[in-house]
Amino acid sequence: MYALEYSALSDVGCVRSDNQDRWGADADQFLFMVADGVGGSRDGALAAQTMVEVLPNYVAHHLPPEHRGEPDAPERLGRAVSELSDDLHAKSQDDARYQGANSTLVTVVIAGPRALVAHLGDSRAYLRRDGQLQRLTRDHTLVQALVDAHQVDAADTGRHKARSVVTKYMGMKPPARADSSALELRVGDRILLCSDGLHGVVKEPELGRILDENPAPGYACAALIAAARDGGGPDNITALVININPA
Repeated sequence: MYALEYSALSDVGCVRSDNQDRWGADADQFLFMVADGVGGSRDGALAAQTMVEVLPNYVAHHLPPEHRGEPDAPERLGRAVSELSDDLHAKSQDDARYQGANSTLVTVVIAGPRALVAHLGDSRAYLRRDGQLQRLTRDHTLVQALVDAHQVDAADTGRHKARSVVTKYMGMKPPARADSSALELRVGDRILLCSDGLHGVVKEPELGRILDENPAPGYACAALIAAARDGGGPDNITALVININPA
């Protein structure tokens, strides 16, 4: 129904010595994903790389083409993410390389006229439509829980010491329960997947402005990463932009 145009870039940032962010795409399944190794975990890069390499297999199993138009398609994508998380945790019990290897994961599947979204952690999905930026995911972080409980003002989250403490992530103690949702698409929509190295530095109005000024996904990703680096680049930075074009 739509023609997709996408690009992604990942950058180590200005402070870190290694990049534990990863992105992936499976064109055959119209599947896109960003994973961010959890800070402080033993090998976040290994976890993030494993997520983007293996998730396509789980999506193929839980969300085959004949089920993509059904009402439960978002839940099927969520089950794929949750099962992968549980399996990563089980692997960590048997394989020393994976002990303490955790990451975030945000993924979108373009399923005909809809975008299916699922995530664990604080990597985000956004929709840019008609000059408005809509966040499609809710961070699984301690500070977001405090905002939900009205203990912290949303405007103060960027400076809060609990901002980077994730409460749900890939490889967490089972059962993992990924959040999932669906969105009806329109021609001209743009989807941004990103790690917190971008959204934690570049505020949402600026994200929207950069997307508007850079219609080509590749240029948009480069400009987004440059903005995060200009803001100090304290973390790894990853951006993946998808344009929803007419078929």
